[in-house]
Amino acid sequence: MLDGKLRIAPVCYHVLHQVPVMVAHEMNYLYDEGLKTADGSLAYTISHDSMLPFGLEKLAIAQAMKEKSVDIALDVQPRTVFYQRARGADLYIIAGWRNQHTNVWIGPPHIKSLQDLKGKRVGISDFNSIRHWAIQIQLKKAGLDLERDIEWVRVGITHHLMKNAIRSGKVECVPVPTWHAEEMKQEGCNVLVRPADQYPNGRPERVVAATGRILEERPDLIKSFLKGLIRAYWFVRDMPKNFEYIHNLDKRLRIQTADPEERIHNPNRYTTEDLESMPFPIDGLATGFEDMLREEKLIGGLEYDVPAIKDVCAQDLAEEAYKELRSCKELDDEYQRMQAVVKRWGY
Repeated sequence: MLDGKLRIAPVCYHVLHQVPVMVAHEMNYLYDEGLKTADGSLAYTISHDSMLPFGLEKLAIAQAMKEKSVDIALDVQPRTVFYQRARGADLYIIAGWRNQHTNVWIGPPHIKSLQDLKGKRVGISDFNSIRHWAIQIQLKKAGLDLERDIEWVRVGITHHLMKNAIRSGKVECVPVPTWHAEEMKQEGCNVLVRPADQYPNGRPERVVAATGRILEERPDLIKSFLKGLIRAYWFVRDMPKNFEYIHNLDKRLRIQTADPEERIHNPNRYTTEDLESMPFPIDGLATGFEDMLREEKLIGGLEYDVPAIKDVCAQDLAEEAYKELRSCKELDDEYQRMQAVVKRWGY
């Protein structure tokens, strides 16, 4: 905390990763759920700048949080927290963020399986991104050498860029959402792998982390934050009701960012399907750590003494936050709409 206020900041520079917390802020969820001072002012601050350069969070997140007095880190890769905890860092997973893998990986007509990618080019949004991480696991399972058999190509983050990379022959494999995959199949493309089918218990692609100090000193503030965040998760996925608002929020956030790629506002960036299928967990919880750790070991990412899940996760406040939201009759309509979304998408 700094000047008595909870400090919240994103790890990643991607604008989408700011959307839930800004929904919680602009819709007054954080304020209404208790993040306010005795005189009625805000008891928190939100940074719009990522704490450190992309790809360096595994090594530097704890130090970055210390130097910037950040209490809550958004959109953190869970393997980052396990690595930091193994080195004694005062950092814990307190909630889920992206808790499913929502893309399928497709190839052009002449690529029939992952094994056919040997010596070929695989498109990713960014190096060390969750998409890069996910496909490495699948390629390793298929028996490919990640360094010798694959040429990695950064093609950008939007679905449009991914699909064009396949159509132009720039790469032989990219990730796209399931409904875009159906479109590509009609053009003769093949679905090479559906990661979601392999994770019935969810996959914690990204999580919310907090320092042990703030958890010990001000659990009340953390629970208020989590209640506001869970409500924001519901809001983002409540489509088409909130589509126009999310579209305009994304536009405002992109105006503020300095990254030239993220600064571009694409009016077709999101559809109602894109937003409704966002893998924000209805109860705010991260799940599937056992599978994640097993597969991280498969690709050689656990070259240290891995701490127990119970020593890394502190999601009790998220559980309490969800129970309190469910007991609020005024929120029952929102919750029921979200239950219908969960039924449609399976999460």
